[in-house]
Amino acid sequence: MRIGVVTDIHSNLVALETVLADMGPVDELWCLGDIVGYGPWPNECVSTVRQRASAVIAGNHDLATIGSPLVELDDFNADAASMTQWTASQLSPESSAFLEELTPIRDMGDVTLAHGSPRRPVWEYLLSSAAAAESFEYFRGKICLVGHTHIPSLFVNRVDGDVSADYMQADTTFEPGEQRCIANPGSVGQPRDHDPRAAYLILDQNGMGSSFQWRRVSYDVPKVQTEMRRVGLPPFFIERLELGV
Repeated sequence: MRIGVVTDIHSNLVALETVLADMGPVDELWCLGDIVGYGPWPNECVSTVRQRASAVIAGNHDLATIGSPLVELDDFNADAASMTQWTASQLSPESSAFLEELTPIRDMGDVTLAHGSPRRPVWEYLLSSAAAAESFEYFRGKICLVGHTHIPSLFVNRVDGDVSADYMQADTTFEPGEQRCIANPGSVGQPRDHDPRAAYLILDQNGMGSSFQWRRVSYDVPKVQTEMRRVGLPPFFIERLELGV
């Protein structure tokens, strides 16, 4: 089974559509949360994910936008909080209803999906081997997929018991074999690894095991920035798209 995995779309419809076109046919599409926030097309992104994805979980921005008790606006900086309020004002009843149905963690067969981490699904940023080592205690299968950091990464619980942490370049592949791993596709709509290209992951599962491929694709950043300016979004969020930060 060929599975496309996306996360941290952040209302960037141009990046999302580019990723889906580049991905090609997949058996399933999984989304690891933060469909909305920061960008100018929240309803369009929610609609696309709702129609295309077979598994979707909530991110912290999704939860904040619908007023979930799991997230407080005080948890965000001032600009991010203002973006959350703007996004909430734009959401259609259908989009809100869809986001309200989502949880920040779920299992898809033997694969765990968590927005932040399996230990703290809403807010934890998995950026180190030490944090990942703790998270391996919170899921049962061999594979966990996470988002939230906007950085393509891989954590492996090796057969010797150590946990490795690696940044994953575009077109990098990995076959875990018997090792347990936590994989992050990187962000579709707002990469933060100094590479402005949209990021996603392909997970192949078959009788011989699993394999991962991290992918990047360029999209029309100026088109997104123009729309962000038109609707009056904060300059910092506009400028960062071309820098990948």
